[in-house]
Amino acid sequence: MESFLDRLLADHEAARRQPRDSDEAPAPPSRGGMVGPRPEPPHRGVSGPPSGSAAPRIAIYDTLTAPPRVVTIEAADVPALIASMAEKTYDYCRQQGGQVPYSVINELVENLLHACFRDVVITILDDGHTIRISDHGPGVDDKERAFLPGFTTATAEQRLVIRGVGSGLPLARDSLQLLRGVLTVEDNLGGGAVFTIRMPATEPTPAPATVQPPVKLTNRQIKVLVLLMELGEAGPTAMSRELGTSSATAFREFVELENKGLIHSRGEGKRALAEAGLTLLESIL
Repeated sequence: MESFLDRLLADHEAARRQPRDSDEAPAPPSRGGMVGPRPEPPHRGVSGPPSGSAAPRIAIYDTLTAPPRVVTIEAADVPALIASMAEKTYDYCRQQGGQVPYSVINELVENLLHACFRDVVITILDDGHTIRISDHGPGVDDKERAFLPGFTTATAEQRLVIRGVGSGLPLARDSLQLLRGVLTVEDNLGGGAVFTIRMPATEPTPAPATVQPPVKLTNRQIKVLVLLMELGEAGPTAMSRELGTSSATAFREFVELENKGLIHSRGEGKRALAEAGLTLLESIL
């Protein structure tokens, strides 16, 4: 079966052999019977992109316990396909909550031209924090050199569509490193390559600490707290004896301290020190 690259090279060879200027042979009549020059292809030397079952796909995992949503990407030509794949991947990544830069996604999608877009699957995982781009092309033999500036396998035909100067992967990795992200490449099952982008999970912004207003206590109220810490619990009558006041006065102090959350009721009119009251006493004493 003729591959995408075979068609690409055949188109380039046919374009090279075309006659020029006055020696150019007339094009065959159109349906309307008109005779004119052969139309120039928009990107000579680059064949049409894969379509149908061979078209690139994007798999979006909303959860790992359910099958992914699968979106097929088709376009009229290779530049349009690259643009559509990059834009849709970026949009789905953002919808999931991911922060992968568009420039990184675009560089890796353009890199698929080297694999002739053969069996391309772009997988979005981990709420958009992980993107895998896989293919069944020729693969990457020297994975270390692939990330060095200037090393490229781009042909003259491929440079009609992409820069092809060996800057794409280095730029993508450097951009991710600035954001604490990682870009790796591995061999795919059955041949080809898998590029994986991993971004750090977004840490939730901590809620601002609630600032409690300072508790203002009288000397007698502090003494009530100290006595409750020593006695464990006491009622208004016992507290009035300790304070040298009336039971009504001791009861009013109990009510105010209970409203401040520093003491709590133990039944039968008795009060005990609450956790907040103990913490306050430890800061005072």
